[in-house]
Amino acid sequence: MEQTTLHDVEPSDYDVIIAGSGAGGLLTALALTANGKRVLVVEKESCLGGVWHGYWVDGFRVDHGLHVITRVTRGAFTRFMRTYLPTLPRFVLHEGWYFRVHDRVGTIPTSVGQTLQWPLTGLRGRLGLARIGAKIKTMKLEEMKRYKDITFLEFMKRNNATNQVILDVMQSAIYMAAGVGIDEASAYEALRTLKDTDKESSKLETIKKLLFGSTEYDEGYVIGGMQYLVEEVVKAINGAYLLNAPVRRITERDGRVRSITVGDTVIEHDCVVSNIPLWEMPRIVDSDRQETIDFFKRWSHMRITRGVTLWLGLDEVVVGDRKSRVIVHPTPNRWIVSVSSFDPSCAPAGKELVAIAMIAMEGKTLDEQVDMMKSNGLEKYHPEILEHIEMEHAQISYATRAALVPGQTDLDRPGPRTPVAGLYIVGTDTAGSGVGLQQAANSAQGVIQEILSHESPSL
Repeated sequence: MEQTTLHDVEPSDYDVIIAGSGAGGLLTALALTANGKRVLVVEKESCLGGVWHGYWVDGFRVDHGLHVITRVTRGAFTRFMRTYLPTLPRFVLHEGWYFRVHDRVGTIPTSVGQTLQWPLTGLRGRLGLARIGAKIKTMKLEEMKRYKDITFLEFMKRNNATNQVILDVMQSAIYMAAGVGIDEASAYEALRTLKDTDKESSKLETIKKLLFGSTEYDEGYVIGGMQYLVEEVVKAINGAYLLNAPVRRITERDGRVRSITVGDTVIEHDCVVSNIPLWEMPRIVDSDRQETIDFFKRWSHMRITRGVTLWLGLDEVVVGDRKSRVIVHPTPNRWIVSVSSFDPSCAPAGKELVAIAMIAMEGKTLDEQVDMMKSNGLEKYHPEILEHIEMEHAQISYATRAALVPGQTDLDRPGPRTPVAGLYIVGTDTAGSGVGLQQAANSAQGVIQEILSHESPSL
């Protein structure tokens, strides 16, 4: 895929126009290429990828947000890469999650035996965790769907699982998947995340895991970071892309998409895939049909989730391991990863790149939040990091998805079809199970199936 200009765009050269180059848009373009289609990707920013890209700061390569990819050996994203890229990216697995609750540190227990020895709480709390953990691990996915309209905190209370330490650790874990805390997150999304699967296991497999646990953490970091992933995907796409090209309007007439307006230029086309956040679509879609207006208005009320990432380049290796550390207290929680331990190419030799992430706080500036991250929690538990800072870089970014609250789980999301013929929607806000890149891949696959199964004049 090569960069082009609006002046040089000939609409008939492209089978599909993709508005937005986030993970969902680029993965859709990649799969369309494999199906013999040529695409035009339109991006409002000065680079491709959305939150899925990386860049260099003072000799250290950072991503746009901290991205540890889930299910790198068995997930939808890896299957997508294996299917559509000539060479599969190389992933390095991490060594597990370590939660610090005040002066105690513990992993996520994966067996009854580990649960009964869990160091973060006393015997009563361990027995309660063993009971609720067994219930969740043996629960069928269909049963979980019954809880999509209540919060996870309500689910825990209904099951008398109210030990505060357990709730605090769950709070830290669930936000990564649902975009909000356990008092707001859909119980269905939280349960599915904790079960860590999108398909059923046999009763025998479930019992074996409960008894013997598992040391397989199917999460990790990609060598080369997000920058490498974007570059490899872009190289494999057949088509062209526009940068600094905001989509002002997508026009529907007589029930079909007719054109897309980029800046002040109208590009006539009858097959458009939108990777634009759903909450922005009511001001972009130009339609005189009430069905279409109501459809996009409904999804304009999604809650945006944002995260803060603080990248610290250290003048020597201080942390030096492949663990995901979470400081549960204070609130908001801190997530700490030594990224260069996975991929040394992101830091100069002998130095270390550490990423620290937390929930963005309303009403506070980026500088205020960075001060909180460094002084409250990090200063107490990891002062050695602060003593070796050579590079400091902070970001606030859309945290890969809208909040998964009751009534707006992946079971309720609309995609990939819209009421407009020839207009499809893709991305983590539309549909598809999973977290982050898993959800983007599932969403893209849904769009591909819809496009290829519906005859279109330009296809």
